[in-house]
Amino acid sequence: MLETRDLHKSYQSGDAKVQALGGVSLKIFPGEIIAITGPSGCGKSTLLHILGALDTPTSGQVYLEGHPLHSLNDDKLTSLRQLRIGFVFQFFHLLPTLTVEENVLLPLLLSGRVDGVGKARARDLLEAVALADRMHHRPHQLSGGQMQRAALARALVHRPSVLLADEPTGNLDSASSAAVVNLLTSLARREKTSVVLVTHSEEVAKAADRRIRLVDGRIHS
Repeated sequence: MLETRDLHKSYQSGDAKVQALGGVSLKIFPGEIIAITGPSGCGKSTLLHILGALDTPTSGQVYLEGHPLHSLNDDKLTSLRQLRIGFVFQFFHLLPTLTVEENVLLPLLLSGRVDGVGKARARDLLEAVALADRMHHRPHQLSGGQMQRAALARALVHRPSVLLADEPTGNLDSASSAAVVNLLTSLARREKTSVVLVTHSEEVAKAADRRIRLVDGRIHS
């Protein structure tokens, strides 16, 4: 589903060159749930952003379902993100002026696919994340856990091949965190979606099928 080959990423910080990734090669299989762990600054988020076509590697190759992300232009990367990749972030990123239902429908709206089928899909996911009775509320009327559950529904509404989650429970209390992780894993298995999640949480990492630990931009174990 996803593959990287000898992935490097470096940045220029003043006169210094900072290496964020130093030769990462990995394979993620269809339907597999992967947790990426490691200390702060080890390259976890950089790797996730490259996997999601939000950033480009300095060198190396990235493939999503055989598509070479490292060689596609911006328009093709944008199209691929809209169709094949779902994102869940730590701070939800729900649009405050839209209702919960409208936020969930946003990926379909951006790709011109909002119709009766799309709306039924959004409502099915809102039911699955226990927000059917909140679909006409706005984000400020929800708790943190509810907002993240809405963000999860939004990330899955367009049936992505892979879901990328960056510290999805980092802004939640322990009870809300457990609920979001349970929903994320159960929905991913229901949808047969591959998941790559970055986390500092041992409890979140335990929910994955496999863990990849990064240290200093390299796979340690």
